[in-house]
Amino acid sequence: MSDEPYYQDDYCTIYHGDCIELADVWGGADVLVTDPPYGTQFSAANPGGGYGRRQNAGKGPEGFVIANDATTATRDAVLALWGDRPALVFGSPRMPDPPLAVSDRLVWDKKRPGMNGGPWRYRHESIYVTAGFERVNDAATSVLSFWPDQSAHIHAKPIELMVWLVGAAPDGVVADPFMGSGSTLRAAKDLGRKAIGVEIEERYCEIAAKRLAQEVLAL
Repeated sequence: MSDEPYYQDDYCTIYHGDCIELADVWGGADVLVTDPPYGTQFSAANPGGGYGRRQNAGKGPEGFVIANDATTATRDAVLALWGDRPALVFGSPRMPDPPLAVSDRLVWDKKRPGMNGGPWRYRHESIYVTAGFERVNDAATSVLSFWPDQSAHIHAKPIELMVWLVGAAPDGVVADPFMGSGSTLRAAKDLGRKAIGVEIEERYCEIAAKRLAQEVLAL
């Protein structure tokens, strides 16, 4: 772990390490947009199967593991550090709500059934919204329908979804302390916004750095 950037350009900065230990580098941002570990113990030992696990089957055991996913402790600690500032936080409908002053909820409709874990196969994830957001336009609804993209990370969010969310966020620097493969930062850069990401697994820092080094996508 280091407080020196793993990657940096005019818009985005990546740090490799534990986001709690590196709270000083992202905690001063203006808005939080993140997909934390849900506490679902997602791993190869889970026999439920699912599209993401099958798609990553050739990547070896490490391709199936989500760091700090045994409980919600890491998620909750990070959100406690963030406090009541503007935030968009992904969550599972199967797990306890995050400890936020939630003012609204969005739904990401994945357009196909997802992970097992009960009598239903969920095709959606929750996105918890805190205070500080304003209506984007009269056409905006609480249901966001985008196909998943798991090519870079088992739980990667599609760029189109993240562009919508970051575009709806209040002005200022965006923080993603659970950066994964960097979709939040990629979206921020495409929108011309500054962003800071932290990721505990170096392999995903490398993927995110390569994505950010690419030419800005036309929106």
